[in-house]
Amino acid sequence: MRLNTHTATQSKRRGGRAWFVLLALVAMLLLAACGGTTNTGTTPTPTQAGNTPTATSSGSAMAVSITSSGTFAFSPATLTIKVGTTVTWTNTTGAPHTVTSDDSTTFDSGINTPLSPNGGTFSHTFTKAGTYAYHCQIHPFMKATIIVQP
Repeated sequence: MRLNTHTATQSKRRGGRAWFVLLALVAMLLLAACGGTTNTGTTPTPTQAGNTPTATSSGSAMAVSITSSGTFAFSPATLTIKVGTTVTWTNTTGAPHTVTSDDSTTFDSGINTPLSPNGGTFSHTFTKAGTYAYHCQIHPFMKATIIVQP
């Protein structure tokens, strides 16, 4: 009898360890999925508007890419367009992103349905002149600006 009790205790310990190992693996996979890049563990560097080229449009459609070259970023970081222009953002990374105006009301691709990795898009037509700062809700260091001229 004593042997059976000891064996049952060992089985419980092994079962508990197995669940712990499984839980740890799931946690690591979830954390790895949030990374989106294969960097060396450094914190992503925010992209400043002055660090990337500024694009100017006089047409009715413009494109912004969501890129990853060691860090996620909107490209271009500053875009100048005319009233009535439709801007389409395309996610070219392996991670989901949002496109959200800093006031959270002018335009928002939505946190519940972010731009899908590798090709997801979001479009917005700018109908009023002004400067519109925006960001990614998932990666708040991603910031950019749309300047709409009359």
